[in-house]
Amino acid sequence: MPKQADLLLSVQRALLGAVSSSLRAVACAWHDEQIILRFVFDGSISDADEESMHIVASEVIADFHAPATIDEQIIRSDYPSNLNDHALESWAYIRKEPATNHVTP
Repeated sequence: MPKQADLLLSVQRALLGAVSSSLRAVACAWHDEQIILRFVFDGSISDADEESMHIVASEVIADFHAPATIDEQIIRSDYPSNLNDHALESWAYIRKEPATNHVTP
């Protein structure tokens, strides 16, 4: 089982060049042999954004050996809804938003 730091580094590397202005946050977790990635968007999710997140997930799973699997969750949660409702073990990315929407890291 990889360390949480390995997963965070993998996700953050995969996000390079893939973050659009509508991406609010990316949460990640590792349970048993499954990686969970939760991509949280503000507003409607474009086909391009969805495809970018599928590519991010593909790059992440490529960093780990079988029998690891991945669960991609692409969800809409418009600002100013609280991001804590979508938290997993770790946040790999959080968009800067006004202080009225604090997130617990």
